[in-house]
Amino acid sequence: MSQDKKKTLSRLLTSSLLLHGLEAFAIPVKKSFDIDKIGTQESIFPFLAGAGPYFSYPENYGIPIEPPNKCELKQIQLIARHGERYPTTSKGAKLLSLWKSLQQYPKSFNGSLSFLNDYQFFIENEDVLEMETTIDNSVNAINPYTGEMDAKKHAREFLSLYEDLLDEKKEFAVFAASSERVHDTAQFFIDSLGSRYNVSLQTISEEPSSGANTLSAGYSCPAWDEDQYSNITEKYSTQYLIDIASRLNFENKGLNITANQANMLFTWCAYELNARGYSDMCNIFTREELIHYSYQDDLTSYYQDGPGYPLIRAVGSNLFNASVKLLQESEHLDQRVWLSFTHDTDILNYLTTVGLFDNGKKLDPSYVPFRDLIFHKSWIIPQGARVYTQKFQCENNTYVRYVVNDAVIPIESCSDGPGFSCEANNFYQYAEETMANMNFFQACNTSSVSNITDLTFYWDWKMTNYNATLLKE
Repeated sequence: MSQDKKKTLSRLLTSSLLLHGLEAFAIPVKKSFDIDKIGTQESIFPFLAGAGPYFSYPENYGIPIEPPNKCELKQIQLIARHGERYPTTSKGAKLLSLWKSLQQYPKSFNGSLSFLNDYQFFIENEDVLEMETTIDNSVNAINPYTGEMDAKKHAREFLSLYEDLLDEKKEFAVFAASSERVHDTAQFFIDSLGSRYNVSLQTISEEPSSGANTLSAGYSCPAWDEDQYSNITEKYSTQYLIDIASRLNFENKGLNITANQANMLFTWCAYELNARGYSDMCNIFTREELIHYSYQDDLTSYYQDGPGYPLIRAVGSNLFNASVKLLQESEHLDQRVWLSFTHDTDILNYLTTVGLFDNGKKLDPSYVPFRDLIFHKSWIIPQGARVYTQKFQCENNTYVRYVVNDAVIPIESCSDGPGFSCEANNFYQYAEETMANMNFFQACNTSSVSNITDLTFYWDWKMTNYNATLLKE
C-alpha cells in the first residue's frame, strides 16, 4: 500500500473508532484484506448519483466557510439530507434478485467479476432496507462511511464553527422529516452535540395531508408528474450499459447479464460502499462508464426534480419562503440556529428555487456538456448533504450566503459582499423576484390533499410539539 493510501486509511479508521467508540473492536472484520481497500475508492464518489458516501463539493474556490474577518454570525440555517443508508425496498429487491441470479452461474467467475467467487453479499437481511447504515447493521465493523458516523462527525464540525450561537440554558429545536432514517440522522447529530444543550427533536410529517406545513413538500404536490419530460431523458444513449453487459458476458460465457442489470451494478457499488466501506463491484467500471452513468442521472434529476421542470421552483418555494422569513426575523427570534433534516429531493427542490445551480442552459440528452455543466446532482445532494445559510453582520451591514457541502456557493448576481456574500436587503429583493407570482399550494393543487396552506412548524413547535409517526421509507 502506498504512503498516501496508508495516511488516508489511518485518518478514516481513527475517525471511525473515535466516533463509534471502542465497541467497534468487539465485531470481527470479515476478511483480512478489508482494511487495505477502505479509502481507496473515494475518487468515484462524485459519479454515483448521490447514492454513495458523503464527499465535499468538488469545485471549491477555496473561499473560507468561516465568517469573514471582523464579521459576526447572526443566524445559521441548515437543511441536511439523511446519512448513508441501505437501498430502498424496491431497489433492494432488484439487487437481491440480481445476486440470486449471479449465484446460479454454474462456473467460476472470471475477469472483473472474479471477486464473486469468494464473496459475502452486503445485504444480509431485508430488515435493513431503507435504513441508515450504523455500526450495528454495517457488514464491516471498521466501515468509516456509515450514516451514523457521518452525522456524528458533521455535528462536531458544526460545533467547531457555530457553537457560539448556541445557548446552553435555552431549549432549541431540531426538525426532522418523519422518515425513520431522517429521524435517526437527526438523533445521531443531536447525540454528538453533547449533553450541554437542551434539544427538542421535532418530527414533521411527510404525509400529503400536511400540506404546506412540511419539510417534504413534494409529497403534498399531486400536480407533480416525474415523467413530464421523459421524452427528453429517454433520449440519452444507454450504449455504455450494453458495453458493460457485453464485456462481463464475454469474460464469463453463459452469464447473460442484461443492460438493465448492468445499470443495477452501479447501485450495488454505491450502497455497498455505505454498508461495507468499499466495494469490489465499483472496480468493474471504466471512468468513461462512470461519467455516462453520472450524467444520465444528472439529466433525469434535472427534468424530474430540478430546474428543467418549471413546477419544481414552486415546490421548493415552500421551504425557501420560510427560510427567508427566518432570516428577516432573526433579530426577534430566541433561536439563532435552525437545523432541519430531510430527503435529497426536498433539498434539490429548495436549491432549484434558490437558483444556485441553474445557469439557464437546458441539459442536452445528446452529449455530456463538460464545460457548461453546473448541475451535478451527486455533488449537490450526496448522502449526508448539508446546505447552510449564513447570515452575518460586518460593521453596520448584514449579509447572506450559502455553504453547500463544505463549499461557499455564491449567488452570482449578488456576491459583492464580504466573502462573496449578498447584502441582506439585496438578498431579500433577490428572493422576492425569484418567488414572484409563485404559490406552492396553488401550483401543486395541494388543496386536493390538504387544507394547510402555510409552513408554521419553525414558529409554533413549542405549542404544537410535532411528533409524527415514523415511516420506514
